[in-house]
Amino acid sequence: MEIKLHANATTTPRIRRYLQQSDKSDRELAAELGISVTTVRRWRNRDQVSDNHTTPKVIHKALRQEQIALVNALRDISGAPLDELLQMVNDVLGIRVSRATLSRYLKPAPAKHKGTSLQGKKALKAGIMPHTLMLHHLPLSLHMDDGGEQHLLWAREPVSGWCHARLYAGLSPQLLNTWTRALLDDCPADIQSIETFGFELTDPAKDVAVKTHPQKHNALQVAVPLRDIIPRVNDEPAGEVLIALCEFYNRGKTQKKLGESTPQAFLEALRRRD
Repeated sequence: MEIKLHANATTTPRIRRYLQQSDKSDRELAAELGISVTTVRRWRNRDQVSDNHTTPKVIHKALRQEQIALVNALRDISGAPLDELLQMVNDVLGIRVSRATLSRYLKPAPAKHKGTSLQGKKALKAGIMPHTLMLHHLPLSLHMDDGGEQHLLWAREPVSGWCHARLYAGLSPQLLNTWTRALLDDCPADIQSIETFGFELTDPAKDVAVKTHPQKHNALQVAVPLRDIIPRVNDEPAGEVLIALCEFYNRGKTQKKLGESTPQAFLEALRRRD
């Protein structure tokens, strides 16, 4: 039987079956196959080796208010241009919308995002290196179908845009420390400092400077089920969709500002050069 792979797939059906049958640890398999630990864990937790169907059957000519807020937040956090944002919304979130419709719903970028620090090759020429990670915490008050109170943790490396995000039902100092250490292991950059927004680390990673910002967010209220906002949640848990979104941004599409590299490849090339 012929299996069509997603355009940005980093594994083949044979590799996926190997992951599911192997007794090796997640990190050993990731190093052996040259893929992320996240990818290893995703396929080890599945029974099938084919990609989930993500193409929606309906093309929306209008978006819900919650979807409008989502795509604008995604644009503001990632800094993705329109065409890349369109692919993320269509292929990863499953919100089938045209380029013109998406453009119509995008609001002007907030003033705080204008004139932000240099990125990519321009940043390197100015002597700005990808040595810092920004860590954020956003409490979520979701519909009961989605688990009620949840916590979104996400991190971003500002020079490349590389991102990492996870969704948790509960939060504790130990979980924050564990998440941060796993984040530092996954990030391909030579991270020397981290800045946290909205939380403190009680046991920061060794040799990494930590700066804490007291900024706190009120819980984001989402009154409707996530499946009504993000069609892909009908097929996969929200946490898995979040991981897929980061994987797509980090590895899926090259960016001109990064010298026609993906954020992952851009940072890996810098580490090899150093």
